[in-house]
Amino acid sequence: MERQIQKIRTLRNHLSAALEWSSVDKGLILLVMIIPIYGQYLLWSLYVLSRPDRERLVNVYLTIEVMKIEIAFMIMGAITLFLGLYLRKKNPDGLFFQHLTLHFFSLTLVAMSYTIGTASFCAGLVLLGAPVFGFILLDRKAVWGATITALIVLLGLSYATAYGFIPYAPVMVPAIDHASILFWMNSVFFFAAPFFILIILMADQMLMWWREREDKIRHMSRTDALTGIHNRMSILSILDREVARAERTKTSLSMVILDLDHFKKVNDVWGHPTGDLVLKTAAKVLKHNIREIDALGRYGGEEFVIVLPGADPLEAQKIIERCRVKLSEAEILSDNHSLIKVTASFGLVSVNGHTIESHTLIKTADEALYLAKHSGRNRIEIKTFEAV
Repeated sequence: MERQIQKIRTLRNHLSAALEWSSVDKGLILLVMIIPIYGQYLLWSLYVLSRPDRERLVNVYLTIEVMKIEIAFMIMGAITLFLGLYLRKKNPDGLFFQHLTLHFFSLTLVAMSYTIGTASFCAGLVLLGAPVFGFILLDRKAVWGATITALIVLLGLSYATAYGFIPYAPVMVPAIDHASILFWMNSVFFFAAPFFILIILMADQMLMWWREREDKIRHMSRTDALTGIHNRMSILSILDREVARAERTKTSLSMVILDLDHFKKVNDVWGHPTGDLVLKTAAKVLKHNIREIDALGRYGGEEFVIVLPGADPLEAQKIIERCRVKLSEAEILSDNHSLIKVTASFGLVSVNGHTIESHTLIKTADEALYLAKHSGRNRIEIKTFEAV
């Protein structure tokens, strides 16, 4: 059971990622949809011809002719499908195949809609649903081309029937009783249901994948690839937001800029891979020793920023002192199993409800960091910003 569920999930993920498929593979989706639909239409024709009251429901002769057309469409679809399977190896990004499959898809459906009425619910569903689905998945120009062509043909058939040049809904016999009305109502739903379900499911899966991809891109744009914490742009954005909140609510805000001591020596002696390990370890230690509401980001190189909303100087100092101690206790092994000890210098600045710009807060914290660096390292230097 679990294996079957996993297979379904794998298929679902594969289908939802259709936006990344090649042009030919996207065209093949249309054929995989349309060939079974014509098989369904063929089954309906066989069913209605087997009914004893068929003469009251359909034009028998034309229904038989439509069956031949349905079989021809299925054969044409199969030939086009094999062509696509060939092209996906030779020219997978060729747009010609999308134009071909889109026109086959749209024009054959228009032809079938004529048999039961160009103003029917089925025709409207195809006319509305297919372009929306197509614009999500397929090449925009190809979709416009097929949509305009199909619309012209559909309008031509509609006006031709309106002026009496050709009969309207030639397969249908006008309903004269409740049973006939019910039959055609059920038939319309039978024709429309598969197309409607396919369009809804495919659109749902692709939009789900689209949203997941957007979330992933958004996460990547805000995350430092090495350490997995906020990157510079993201942490500065958080700082801006918290500065505005602190000013609006007249509450405390603290921030820290910290720099790993003698980090250049780590890179020079043990190499950049070990330096990367030190950065990742430092980020992990810091993240585990700040509050959930605090934000940690990599400011650049071996510098990190911690934003502490609502923390006054005393509370912020306790949090950062815990970070400093835990960081100095961390043990990192290099590739040659040498033990590396890491310390950091911290510049802490606090503000309480003052009107202040983020860059001023950063500058003040940077000055505090400079003092910590030049006062022995592995220490915290605190500055309280006073508004003028």
